[in-house]
Formats: sequence, C-alpha cells, structure tokens
Amino acid sequence: MAKSKDFKFIKGAYCAGSPADICYYTDVDYWSVQDFLWEFDYLVNYINPSKIRIHINSVGGSVIEGMSVFAKIMDCKIPTECINDALAASMGSIIWAAGDELYMKDYALLMIHNPFCDADGEKQYNQATEAFTQQLKTIYVKRFGLSEEEVENIMNGKEGDDGTFLTAAQAVEKGFVQADHVIETPKAIKDQIQAALKDTKDVSQIKAIYGLVSPTLPSTTINEQKTILKINTMDESKITVFAALFGLTGDKATADNVTAKINELKAKADKAETTQKALDETKAELTKANAELTGAKTSIKNLTEDLTKTKEALKVYQDAEAKAQEKKVNDLIDKAIAECKINKDEREDYLKMARNDFEMAERVLAKIPARDNLGGIISHANQQEAIKGTKTEEQKIQAKVEEVVGQSFKFRTLD
Repeated sequence: MAKSKDFKFIKGAYCAGSPADICYYTDVDYWSVQDFLWEFDYLVNYINPSKIRIHINSVGGSVIEGMSVFAKIMDCKIPTECINDALAASMGSIIWAAGDELYMKDYALLMIHNPFCDADGEKQYNQATEAFTQQLKTIYVKRFGLSEEEVENIMNGKEGDDGTFLTAAQAVEKGFVQADHVIETPKAIKDQIQAALKDTKDVSQIKAIYGLVSPTLPSTTINEQKTILKINTMDESKITVFAALFGLTGDKATADNVTAKINELKAKADKAETTQKALDETKAELTKANAELTGAKTSIKNLTEDLTKTKEALKVYQDAEAKAQEKKVNDLIDKAIAECKINKDEREDYLKMARNDFEMAERVLAKIPARDNLGGIISHANQQEAIKGTKTEEQKIQAKVEEVVGQSFKFRTLD
C-alpha cells in the first residue's frame, strides 16, 4: 500500500482493489486542472482502485478547463463518487455532477449560476457565454432529470442575485442529491459550529472570528482569548469537522492546520479590505474615464457627420467639374472636325487624348492646319444654282402673264 506524499490532489493511502481518495480543493483553472487530470489518470492507469472518491471544495472557475475534468470523470471505467465536502460552486458544481454516485456533507453548499466573462471586474455576457450556458443547462437537465425551466430558474436566481445557493436539504428537495446521500455531522458538533458562526455576515465580524484561533495575535481581546483556549482544547472529532470546513481531511485535519488555514483566511480578509478600497478608487477613475469617453464618442460622431457632409458636397463639385471638362473636350474635338483638321472616324482617338491630357490635345490640334470643307462648298454651290434655276422659271412665267394681262392688271368689279 502506497501513501501519497508527493501528490497535490491524491490524499491518504491507496492500492489496487481498494477505494482511493482525490481532492479538488482549489479554483478551476488551467494549472490545477492539468495537475488534477495527471493524478486522476495515475490512479486509473497505474493503481486501479476499486473506486475513486472525488472530494470537492471549489468556488469554480473556467468553463473550458472544468469541462475537461467533468468529461474525465464521466468517462472513467472505475466507479466514482463525488463528494461535496464544503462548497461546489459554479464549475465546481459541474465537476461534482460527474460522479456515478453523488454525496454532500450536511453543512456543504451547492451553488449554480450562469457563466459570464470577467472584463476588468465587470460581468459581461456574449455569444460564447450563451453557448456555455446552454452546455451547462444540458448537463443539469440530463444529469438530474430536471426540466429546462427549473434549471433556468436556478441558474438565473432571484432578481439581483447571481444564481442560487442550495443547502444540502434544498439540494435534496430540488433533486440534486438523494436524501440518504447526505453525510450527517453529529448534532452536538453542528450546534457548536452554528453558534460560533452565528451573526457573522459582516466582514469585520468574520475577521474577528477568524482571529480567535491565533494566540499570537496582539489584538485579541480577553473574550477572544477564552474562545481560543476552547478551540485549542477541542477534541479530535470537533477538530475534524472544523478541518472539513476548510477542506482539510485525513492526516491534514489537525489543530495546527486549522489554525494556519484561519490565519490564511484572516490575511485574505485584510487583503480584501485593501483591495476593496483600491477597487472603489479604480471604479471612481473608471466612471470619470467613461464620462470622458462618452464625450469623445460624441465628438467623433459629430466629426464623422461633418466629414460625410463635406464628402457629399465635394462629390457634387467634382461631378460638375467632370461634366464641364467633358463638354470642353467634346467642344475641342467637334471644332477640329468642323475645321476639317481631323476626320469624324478619328473622333474617339482624339477624345481619349483630350481626356487624358487636354492641353497636349489642344497643342496637337492647334498645329494641324485647317482645310476647306469641299463638301460644304459643293453643297452651297448646288444650292445657289438651284435657287438661280428656280428664279429663271419664275421669271419666264411672269413674262407670259404680263403678255396676256399687262403689268398693271387689276381685278375689276361689276357695277
């Protein structure tokens, strides 16, 4: 039988043919998933235990990375049990849902919500998050036999909330876990835990309770020191329960480790206050930047509209200029044809030349001497002769009339 001293996730002793325990007590990200999958494969491929118990205490994280863990557990040929030791939230709830058998500590919480993208501390929803939402919804519906409407209501949560937190009892009621799969904590110990955590929703109060277990803190009060003494003299069963709340199991469930974990949480709480203050300042700066950005967008919009109008006016001018230029080109070529400098069948070539370089075409045509329009001259001569011939005939008729009636002929009226 081997003992897992060099692993991050495998806990306790393990051997072929016996159950093995592996704990996912961290956020769901690339690095934790890679390490977990490697150790999970090690159990499956090299140890071959009778079953694998996956203990979960996670706030969730990446959907893409979490789906790798979900698929790995779902496809495992060795029987699996997923146990919610304290919190299975977001993608942690999906990983928990992958087991053949699902268990939940009676003090544990299950949290389900819609996925989102975190952009500079702001939640954003887009096409990708919509696809992930449908993916997770399908898992909850298929895995627990719930209707899509039920799952949507749980994922959406009440107005103003991010999803839904479920206690073990509520998880049983909703159908996420069987009642006989809720792991009970002895009532006496549960009462002590609930009493210790009563009315501690305020961050400063939580910090104070976290500080109770550290006798080295100079700021502890007399009452706090009494509570410290109680915790340090707590029996092993009680220490085990407190350790489980912090994800400490097996040989890690010691008073020293619980104290270290609480000190760690207190440090995180202190850091959270500093971070919150910095966040508030950043939000104020962001609000100012957004206002400036809005003004800049308006300026850009106005400039864009002005540019559009200018382009439209310029096009009108360009069209008129092009039309005038085309007329100028046609007039130049028509004049050259009228002066018999070029023939009509050369018109297109000279039009092309004038359009490409008007001044050059003008110079070329100016150097070509004008010729007499013989066709015009002949046509004019023929017209004159025809007129002359017409007059001669008219004159002959007039002479005949005069011979008959005289030059001063007038109509006479009867008296």
